[in-house]
Amino acid sequence: MDKIKRQNGKLVLGDGEVTGHQHTIKDQQASMYQLDSELMLIKLPRASVLRHERNDVPAEHRDIKLPIGEPIVSRKRQYTPDGWVKVED
Repeated sequence: MDKIKRQNGKLVLGDGEVTGHQHTIKDQQASMYQLDSELMLIKLPRASVLRHERNDVPAEHRDIKLPIGEPIVSRKRQYTPDGWVKVED
């Protein structure tokens, strides 16, 4: 299990390749680990916030409150005639 490094002080759960936004957690006590090519484990020792932002400005939807815990997050995929691909937004 590899620890995922912060980008500009934030944990980045996903990048919007098309729209240029990110899903981030700024809480410095939170940590994230790559379990395999699709799954990540997030360790939240205290309640945190997931932000959908573009250039550090909130974008598109409100913050999502995350409770204390260790959720496992998967990256979305979709099936195409060429096989499974990562969803880009």
